Amino acid sequence: MDATVMKALTMMLIALPTMFFVIAVFIAATKLLHKTFPGSQEDE
Repeated sequence: MDATVMKALTMMLIALPTMFFVIAVFIAATKLLHKTFPGSQEDE
């Protein structure tokens, strides 16, 4: 395989799981903040 293709595949294998991990961290932080600071029911 071409070296450029190998670099692209390596970056994809590193970047994709990292991206999903960061998204999961933000979702968990949002859920935690909603539990810690519940909003008033009139806002919904």
